[in-house]
Amino acid sequence: MDKENETMQNNIDNKVAIVNLGTELTQGYTLNTNAHWMAGRLRDLGFEISYEITLPDDASVWNATWEMIRKANVQTVILGGGLGPTEDDKTRYLVAETFKAPLEFHEECIAPIRAFIESKGWKYSDANKIQAYFPRGAQVLENPVGTAPGFSISQDGVTLFALPGVPFEAHEMFDRHIVPFLAAKDVKPFYCRELRLAGLFESNMAEMFQKVNFPAGVSWSSLPVDDAIIFRTYTRESEEVLKAVEKQLIEALDDKLCVVSTDGKSLPEQIVKLLKGRGETLSTAESCTGGMISSEMVNLAGVSEVFKGGACTYWNEAKEDIVGVPHETLLAHGAVSEETVLAMAEGARKAYHTDWAVATSGVAGPDGGTPEKPVGLVWMAVVSECKRIAFCKKFSGNRGQIRRKSVFKVLDALRRAILEENEQKSTCTKVQ
Repeated sequence: MDKENETMQNNIDNKVAIVNLGTELTQGYTLNTNAHWMAGRLRDLGFEISYEITLPDDASVWNATWEMIRKANVQTVILGGGLGPTEDDKTRYLVAETFKAPLEFHEECIAPIRAFIESKGWKYSDANKIQAYFPRGAQVLENPVGTAPGFSISQDGVTLFALPGVPFEAHEMFDRHIVPFLAAKDVKPFYCRELRLAGLFESNMAEMFQKVNFPAGVSWSSLPVDDAIIFRTYTRESEEVLKAVEKQLIEALDDKLCVVSTDGKSLPEQIVKLLKGRGETLSTAESCTGGMISSEMVNLAGVSEVFKGGACTYWNEAKEDIVGVPHETLLAHGAVSEETVLAMAEGARKAYHTDWAVATSGVAGPDGGTPEKPVGLVWMAVVSECKRIAFCKKFSGNRGQIRRKSVFKVLDALRRAILEENEQKSTCTKVQ
């Protein structure tokens, strides 16, 4: 096979469609986590997802979808859900009709189904018998963690896998049955690099792209998340190609401190890494974020090495009693002020005996705003022995969004402050 034909065949072989059946999914009653999980596994295996579709339990919609998938030359289809014993479980009927393969009873499947049901203390019902019917010519796929066996069926160069919709069952069966099938296709690996950038808008990225040469075969995507913009590059050539592109991207940045990580580490993970490298510790004092900063930190394994604790000081009395904010400061400037967040951070650093501390105080809404201090206004502080930083931001969104934005804004300020101290590489002048 010449190289052009080999490439075309590889492009067909690596195409996969994920289809999930269930009216409960399309009506929003159940979150479709299977599609997200499978897409990640397929990406890691080097496969491209041509379609990721969620359908109601409707034969006409399935038929139209199948026709679309066939026209796209997709060779592997993963169909999730609809293998249970109730009337709305229609997968086996739809596939039987599509493949013109009548359902056939597999007596050997009844015993394991019955055994599993009875092992859970449930009563076997004749309704479960339908789960032992499969389209003619299908290969039955064992389900060791549930009552619904899956099946695979091939026709005209297309292989369809039908899996149960229960997530842990689908995951187990995907790894047990689908991964070996896909591994045999010998698809070229899919390389991906992830660059996390903080303090940029997606519009800033457009200016950056004009300075970057993207080679043929390299694709990219950008996605704003809580703590950064995630910029991913992809290719089947080599990781070195992506590293060269990444280098251009970083060189194109006016603010090099925008780079949170090049290895996929999140903002909190990167802070832990930086603090460990310096042998330093962190504490928090939170008002409007109510412990969310502490939560982000303690979500990480091994964080006890650098994170000592945090105070949730929502009431003014708590600000005074727990982290020592002077009563006069609160009277003169209010809880949402530069003076108060600096006092909160200093108090936390002193109370927990840490090298660094951060603090937040703001108006998260929906009520409580004034012309001088509107909803969305948040004061934040970062302090160390050498630094004393306070700043405010006016965030948009609902209460939850304002609080989350505050968390990651102050954490990014902390990250930048640590990096600045690293760059100075000298003994700091203590803040008085």
